[in-house]
Amino acid sequence: MRKSVRLLLIAIVLTATAGISAAQEFGQGERRDLLKTETSDFPRGKAVVGGGERLIRPGGRSPWHTAGGPKLLYVLEGTMAVEGVGGQTLMTCGPAPKLCFSPHTNLFFFRNIGQGALKFVVVGIDPVERPTNHEMVGQVTGISGDRVTVAIGDARRPVTVAVGAPGLVAVGDHVVTVRYNEKDQTAEALVKLDRW
Repeated sequence: MRKSVRLLLIAIVLTATAGISAAQEFGQGERRDLLKTETSDFPRGKAVVGGGERLIRPGGRSPWHTAGGPKLLYVLEGTMAVEGVGGQTLMTCGPAPKLCFSPHTNLFFFRNIGQGALKFVVVGIDPVERPTNHEMVGQVTGISGDRVTVAIGDARRPVTVAVGAPGLVAVGDHVVTVRYNEKDQTAEALVKLDRW
């Protein structure tokens, strides 16, 4: 356990000292991944420890996530809110500098609620068999059994997903996936969004 804590602290120091300049575009924010390693030092077995820097401009937000495990957040600049499906604020972190712990594993996203840029470091601890997923958001254009076609993005690119539990969605609904697997085009469920 002490080895795991040391690994986590090293990850935070490494990610906090790197620059945002090499960030890649990601949703409405920028990201630079700096750490991803598998460990077996945790009491419940193997986990993936990953992390990196994030930059979200004023008014921006991250994509939807479904987390496999807890997140450690270190806000370097600004203030963030972690928001859930119903528009509720699950937690706030900041103003900077601030270290926060997010145990949230249901659907959520990070929003910049400050006046300037939000810069933070995130370190996640996910079980190997249940990683954090960046979810897909779009409008339902067709339903056939467990297969749902969703129009994604401004180009309305159609993606057909096999859904374990389609839920109560209908053509025209705006939805977000739960545990979307891009490799085999599957998702555990779809959740209807009131706002998108």
